[in-house]
Amino acid sequence: MDFGHYLIGGVMPYVAVAFFVLGLGYKIVYWFKAPMHLHWELFPYPHTVPEQLKEMFTEVFTLRSLYLFNRKFWLPSLMMHWGFYFVVSWLVVLLLGFSFAPYVGMTGGVLVLAGSFSLFLLRLLDAGVRKISAPVEYLNLLFIFLLAFNSLFSGFLADFRVRYYFLSLPTFRPELSFAADYLIPLFLLELFLIYVPFTRMAHFAAKFFTYHKIKWGELH
Repeated sequence: MDFGHYLIGGVMPYVAVAFFVLGLGYKIVYWFKAPMHLHWELFPYPHTVPEQLKEMFTEVFTLRSLYLFNRKFWLPSLMMHWGFYFVVSWLVVLLLGFSFAPYVGMTGGVLVLAGSFSLFLLRLLDAGVRKISAPVEYLNLLFIFLLAFNSLFSGFLADFRVRYYFLSLPTFRPELSFAADYLIPLFLLELFLIYVPFTRMAHFAAKFFTYHKIKWGELH
């Protein structure tokens, strides 16, 4: 076991999780302390908790706003987002020991791969979209595509042994022999966790502020 294997399989997971948690924590505190937006009631908003939850879940799982106002982005964005939902679900059912977990993971990987590739081509080939696309947006999509590609075609998402590796991490005795088989997808995943909190991809953590502090701020 060389130093590279030990670094990626035995050290970087803890560094990546620490960056992810602390980075998101910093962003959430920053958003929480940001000045209150001016309260202008420009549209109807839900008044009850069930109505608010319905509004938020509808947006999260259907990307309704994107469908209504920027439809060319809607389907590939929906595929990519649902791919991430499947990957998170894969991690949960994998850790719980369900045998169908690899199918969930592979489905998520395919959706993320197809969605990120489609969005990249859309930004690259559509002149109107290209004009409003920053270089970092291409970088983010390329990063996501490479992560999905390596996770799929290395077999990482289909290997049930991933469960034993993840379960070994909280014991601080990681299964380094397993990590050696998947150094590239593991390394890309670690870099992704470190990178996400400091980019626009952290918008998933901003949903509460988007709705409750901006759209529905007049309720509080």
